[in-house]
Amino acid sequence: MPTGVASLDALLPDGGLPRGQVVEWVGPRSSGKTTLLRAAFAGLRAVGESVVLIDSARTLYAPDWVRLVPGEGRFWVVRPPDPAEAAWCADLVLRSGAFGVVALMSGVSRPGAGDEALHRSVTVRLQRLAEEANAVFVTVGRVPLASLRLSFRPGRIESVQEMFGPFLPSFRPVWVQVGKRGSVEVPLLCPISPPWGQDPTRDRKGPAT
Repeated sequence: MPTGVASLDALLPDGGLPRGQVVEWVGPRSSGKTTLLRAAFAGLRAVGESVVLIDSARTLYAPDWVRLVPGEGRFWVVRPPDPAEAAWCADLVLRSGAFGVVALMSGVSRPGAGDEALHRSVTVRLQRLAEEANAVFVTVGRVPLASLRLSFRPGRIESVQEMFGPFLPSFRPVWVQVGKRGSVEVPLLCPISPPWGQDPTRDRKGPAT
């Protein structure tokens, strides 16, 4: 399933995200992973794919994502009252077969689970459901048995200055590592719209303090 982000699709096996599989989408805070996820969703929505985002951490700032709403397919956001119910929500959505892409944003790992957002048994069940629905299942957070891992980190601003002269605030350099070992990191120029097209005194979690 091509994302529409040409520089990302060029790195992915077969030129897109694998249907029926679990994709691990990870990176430290401010690495650009959420920005790139939003850009990928925009590309998928543009070709009519329906997308659901399960915001278990309840940190999504709606104005950042509102431009994804127009289109032929659906864009839904699910906010479970308890983060522990996020996997159950993903289960129900995948069983419906109504969405081509299901993304689970895990904000808090379960106690005793290390840095993994889902149990191995839960991941196996969700992968099987994704395969039955012919959907892409993306987890923003580490999970066992992911078939594809995309690991992001911030790029170097100076690389943009060298390429374009004065820094262009409409682009953000992001480095992505594809795979779990022996892979090569390459820079992606990920378009953003500072200050997200909204009030610059706010961030994605709400009013700045």
